[in-house]
Amino acid sequence: MKKVLLPAVALLIMAGCSNEGGSNKPGPKDAVVVVESTGKRLFTGNCIQCHALQQDRTGPALVGVKARWGADTAKLIAFVHNSQKVIAADGPDSYSGKLFDKWYKTSMPSFTGLSDDDIRQIIDYVDKGQD
Repeated sequence: MKKVLLPAVALLIMAGCSNEGGSNKPGPKDAVVVVESTGKRLFTGNCIQCHALQQDRTGPALVGVKARWGADTAKLIAFVHNSQKVIAADGPDSYSGKLFDKWYKTSMPSFTGLSDDDIRQIIDYVDKGQD
């Protein structure tokens, strides 16, 4: 009797673990893969310590940043690379100079390690506030 019962129990256990019996439980093949944009990943790794998308923190909120810079993406990229250089070149009455004054003359760190394309992807992400 034990010889028949053990294989029968094993068969029932295996059948219960199978997803073939019409079970609607999601399995690995049904998993949704979420892909984070490069802009979001770079923002999270480099900017989120001081900036948020919708609210001011140590630095200003970044949603709508393109419009605030007059759609001058090249100037914005240069500012991210070295804010003090742009402020010095443009003067205190420029947007960058006024931004510096508004934020209590707090300098943004230079991000010379980011490529222009990296910064462009961050700008595209933060400007919309989403992927």
